[in-house]
Amino acid sequence: MKMTRVLTPLAIAVAALVNAQQASADWLSDGDFVVRVGASWVDPNDDSDQFRLSDRYSTAKFDVDADTTWNISGAWLPVEHWGVELMYIGSTQHDLDVEDIRYGNITYDTDRYRVGSFDASYANAFLNWYPLSRDCLGQPYIGIGVNYTDFSDEHLRGRFRDDINNWDPDLGIRDVDYGLGHSWGVAGQLGVDFRFGRDSAFLVNAAVLYMDADTDLTTYYTDTTLPRNPRLSVSDDVDYSPWVFNLGVGYSF
Repeated sequence: MKMTRVLTPLAIAVAALVNAQQASADWLSDGDFVVRVGASWVDPNDDSDQFRLSDRYSTAKFDVDADTTWNISGAWLPVEHWGVELMYIGSTQHDLDVEDIRYGNITYDTDRYRVGSFDASYANAFLNWYPLSRDCLGQPYIGIGVNYTDFSDEHLRGRFRDDINNWDPDLGIRDVDYGLGHSWGVAGQLGVDFRFGRDSAFLVNAAVLYMDADTDLTTYYTDTTLPRNPRLSVSDDVDYSPWVFNLGVGYSF
C-alpha cells in the first residue's frame, strides 16, 4: 500500500536515531515519549476552479465539504526543547459540489450541483520545538515537516453522469469520470499539551495544522464530436491544502 511505503522509511529513520542514543546511560527519562489519539476536523481549500469536464468545459467554482476523522501520533524528545513526531490522520470523505459550468463566454448554472465524492488520508512527520521546560503543566510547541496525502475512492454520482450525457444543449461529451493523484508537501503545526498534574503522565492536546497538498485532477471522457468517439483525458493542478484542527488525549513516559 502507498501509506505503508511512506511510513516504513520514517519508522526506520526514527529507530536508527533511537539506537544511536542508546550509548548514553541516562538518555531515557520521564517525558521522553508522548503518544496521542484524538479527533481531527479537516477543512480543504476549495478556492480553485480547475475541475474540467473536457478540453472545452470547466467549472467556474467547486465546493469541497469538510469532514471529521481520527488521528494517532507518537513524539520522541531526545533532548530538551526538541522532538520528532510521526502522525497519521485517518481517511476523510469529501463531497464535491459544482456551482456552474463554463463553455467559452457561456455559463450554465448548476445551483451547487452534487457531482461526487473522494477520500483522503494523511501521514506527517514533524520536527517540533518546545519553548518551555518539561515540568510545565502546559507545553506549547511549534513544528514543521513533511506531509503525504493519499487520495482514493474517487467517484461521480450516477445522476451527474446521466445529466451530462443528456444535457440540453448537447455538450458533446459522454461517460465522464475523474481521478486524483497523491501529494507530497510541507506541513506545519502549532499545538499545546496540558498535563492533569505535575506527577501525571496523562494529558490533553489541541493543535492546528496546515498541509500543503497540491495534486493532479484528471478527467476522463468520451468525445462524441470527434470521429469514432475517442476516450480522452484532461489534467489540472488543484490546490487541496487543508487546515486541520486536532483535539485528543495522550500519555507520556
